[in-house]
Amino acid sequence: MSERCRDWRMRLVVISVVLTFGMLAAAEESLRTVDFRNFTYPLSGSRLGHDRLVWLDTNAPGSLRLKNGKGQSGFSLSSVSFADVTGDGRQDAIVVIHYGTGGTQQTDYIYLYAPSPAGPRLLAYCRTGDRAYSGLQKVYGEHEQLVVELSDPAKMEADCCSAGIVRTRYVWRNERFQIIGAPEHEAASVLEHKEE
Repeated sequence: MSERCRDWRMRLVVISVVLTFGMLAAAEESLRTVDFRNFTYPLSGSRLGHDRLVWLDTNAPGSLRLKNGKGQSGFSLSSVSFADVTGDGRQDAIVVIHYGTGGTQQTDYIYLYAPSPAGPRLLAYCRTGDRAYSGLQKVYGEHEQLVVELSDPAKMEADCCSAGIVRTRYVWRNERFQIIGAPEHEAASVLEHKEE
């Protein structure tokens, strides 16, 4: 191969790398501009009677359409946050949708989206338990991991309340979130001290 051909080949490689990183940066930025208040989410399985976190099939039929943060039959957007939960150095979206019946039972759905040039790419989603039965307390990204804090059913004081949480950490591996390490248990007194 001539020196001139190698030079052109190297230039093409450099241009390809620059364009790829530019597209990824644009995709990440565009994820922050997605209107998750007016968005269609997958939705499968029963809505109530949950007592633990369950990962759901992203390909199952069924969907939930939110308009202005509200959906049919008691669904509402609770929060949207951004953190790298896959370890690729890019910010992912963590979307929480609350399902309330108007009565006492409730559950939350956590949707995780990655940036892509074609728009948000659903990585996974799950539902949590009901209030003291592993109800969602907090979800966030930390150190390239997904962290989910649920009410601790072992410390339940009533159907509504638990005196503790169970914190579980997940890593993105083999196209799914996998638990890493043992779940961490904390008492309510520790939680109250952290919030001060």
